[in-house]
Amino acid sequence: RGGLVLRSDNSYTFLHDRIQEAAYALIPEDERAVAHLRIGRLLAARTISEDLEENIFEIVNQFDRGAALIATQEEREQVAELNLMAGRRAKAASAYAAALQYFTAGRALLAETGWQRCDRLTFELELNRAECEYLTGELTSADERLSALSRRARTTVQSAAVTCARLNLYTTLGQSNSAVGVGLDYLQRVDDQWPVLATAEHVRQEYDRMWQLLGSGSIEALLDLPLMTDPDRRATMDVLTVLTSPALFTDEHLFRLVIGRMAALSLK
Repeated sequence: RGGLVLRSDNSYTFLHDRIQEAAYALIPEDERAVAHLRIGRLLAARTISEDLEENIFEIVNQFDRGAALIATQEEREQVAELNLMAGRRAKAASAYAAALQYFTAGRALLAETGWQRCDRLTFELELNRAECEYLTGELTSADERLSALSRRARTTVQSAAVTCARLNLYTTLGQSNSAVGVGLDYLQRVDDQWPVLATAEHVRQEYDRMWQLLGSGSIEALLDLPLMTDPDRRATMDVLTVLTSPALFTDEHLFRLVIGRMAALSLK
């Protein structure tokens, strides 16, 4: 009596955490997973799409405590998608350890058949998981996961995302040569004209092309150019941007070639 209060959405909540803990302790341990799964399903069903992200942690935390009881593949994929959303939100808030738990839980729901049934979702969970492993100091696991993921990438955007993550990892580890190798591998796959070894002549040619693209217009006129929208070009720009740091420490010609190519892509 006095332990429950009515909320504005006509649901009830416990007035004090201790009361909630006591009520929870009354549920037999072997029945708790069932209760969590039922609550997760109710919350997901009653939450409109516009409010889903705001309430995502409450929903996913219930589902994950009852995940072992989810029998259908369809629901497992649905909950994995919710874990991806929760992980991204936690990651955006720099709560990397919590984000890692969500990505790991989501990936576990898909098992090994994930790559065949839902390739995109599996890829996103694995990529974000690797990035959080890197950000929480699990560098070996991150390296192994990203190396394996690089062979799974099916699009330029996916390949660029993995490349950027690997570049950041190797740069953090002080392995500039490895970072440059990863960056060059990507660039040579998206542009068969990209040189294996940058020379002063390559830099001169790139700068000449940049000045041709600039033409006789004023520098101020560049402010009126539209933003880049092509997803593949934007992805390559991301790789070039992250590559500038390791290139600066390893190869002056490569660094200048990267800068020139970024300018040329932007002007195009």
